[in-house]
Amino acid sequence: MTPALNKTPRNLRTRLVAGVFAVTGALAAAPVAQAANEDHDATQIVTTTADQTIEALNDQVISDEEADRILTNVDLDAVAKFTLGNKWPDLSADQQARYTEAFQTFARNQMKEHLSGLSGADFRVTDVIPRGENDAIVVSQVRTSDNSQPQEMSWRVVANGSWHIVDIQAQDIWFAIEQRAQFQAILDRNNGDIEALITEISS
Repeated sequence: MTPALNKTPRNLRTRLVAGVFAVTGALAAAPVAQAANEDHDATQIVTTTADQTIEALNDQVISDEEADRILTNVDLDAVAKFTLGNKWPDLSADQQARYTEAFQTFARNQMKEHLSGLSGADFRVTDVIPRGENDAIVVSQVRTSDNSQPQEMSWRVVANGSWHIVDIQAQDIWFAIEQRAQFQAILDRNNGDIEALITEISS
């Protein structure tokens, strides 16, 4: 577990587990069901993620290589930049590159740690809400083996040449927004030192 999450309250950790990286594991249980507006191009990134996750869980263990392949469906550069907010323009090119690399490590670790706990879930896309030509919300439901009530999750996907996931909402929390607040708290504890944040999320 990364130090960043060790210092996070339990309820926040629960929300983060439901976020973009861990949640991809919930796709492993079943093919995407028939859904309203299912022909929208934005659904393809979700079904692709499902297929890759199912394959990765064949041996019950996800490798770094498999995690990285699944994470190609996420616009990690955009999410990493967003999580730093107004701090991003203040970084040097070298710091931006190292932070983005550290964020990918953080994402990979989160996926590997929480993936197995979501195996056996039932997943279905229920709708797609266009927000413009290159922006949409894919609405889905996830039912885990220990939860009789399905949980609604919304995936924000954007197209910049191709569609990618940029955020996921679960339990009324948007992952990237919540992660941004968590990282800001780490920066505040360290007097705004970006090197401290890079070190913490790289662990």
